[in-house]
Amino acid sequence: MKSSPISKKISARQGEKYKKRLILFLLFLLSWVSLPARRSDAIEITDDLGRTVVLERPAARIVSLYAGHTENLVSIGAGVAIVATGQGAAGLSPDIPLLGSKPGIEQIAALFPDVVLTRPMMARSQESLYQALDSFGIKVLALDPPEWKKFPDYIALLAQVAGIGGDVKKNAAAMSADAAPGGKKLRAFLVTNGRTMATCAPDSWAAHIMELAGLENAARGAVPISEGSVLSAFGAERLLAAGGEIDVILLQQGAMNTVRAEDFVRDTRFASIKAVLSGMVFDVPEADISRPSLLRLKNGAARKLCALVTGREASGCAEEAMPK
Repeated sequence: MKSSPISKKISARQGEKYKKRLILFLLFLLSWVSLPARRSDAIEITDDLGRTVVLERPAARIVSLYAGHTENLVSIGAGVAIVATGQGAAGLSPDIPLLGSKPGIEQIAALFPDVVLTRPMMARSQESLYQALDSFGIKVLALDPPEWKKFPDYIALLAQVAGIGGDVKKNAAAMSADAAPGGKKLRAFLVTNGRTMATCAPDSWAAHIMELAGLENAARGAVPISEGSVLSAFGAERLLAAGGEIDVILLQQGAMNTVRAEDFVRDTRFASIKAVLSGMVFDVPEADISRPSLLRLKNGAARKLCALVTGREASGCAEEAMPK
């Protein structure tokens, strides 16, 4: 007797459930039979949640759930170790699975990763997922996007995790060197949130990218909204008060801001701002200006910004100000 389409669907669902349970059971067994003795090449790291994580060896299989971590792994030659990522990232093979912003335990467990890289913010918002990973012996490192001055140390830590040799810390420091003082610079204001007219904090990644592009941050006196934050409150009134001295308005495009350059220009409140009057209002991708990414630095994020604002070719833009 032939089985009906309904019974086939039920069997398929049961098979899928069995497969997931089998994967989790195997991981459970592996977590119990793992050797407790620490190897001589073990790596001990304290992450940004204050947890001590021990890797028995450099990770050969990495699930990277934050695009910044993914791009920085690629930039130091560890892209081959990435078996899945949560978000799309530059430089990544199109064959690498994207798990999305809220992956399931089965999705991650099926990849048998040596370590899962994430951000503390993501770990806190999906606490049950990370507790489940921990219960099955899957190591998780929660690392914040680094401050500009700490970026070389962060790159060195990723290299340690992935077993990458060479002086990557020195190379990262050279790439992220601030631009040398030059002549008169255009004063630029970055809008990170068009609803509140928030901007980047003076020591944020975005502020330094503007400096590398040969621009002066018009909000250098802004105060971060909290200690260590990359954002500063500013507001429309304060922006209008400084409008006569702002040569360029940049609107960051991404999850944090949906107001585009054309929207800003149409807003009659800002009609008197120098940048609006001179047609110097531009959209910039959030990933290029605000994501701490050595890969994007290497690919000329600052040069592209300089070219956008000045109208010059990126290859010849502010050559003397760019890191070699």
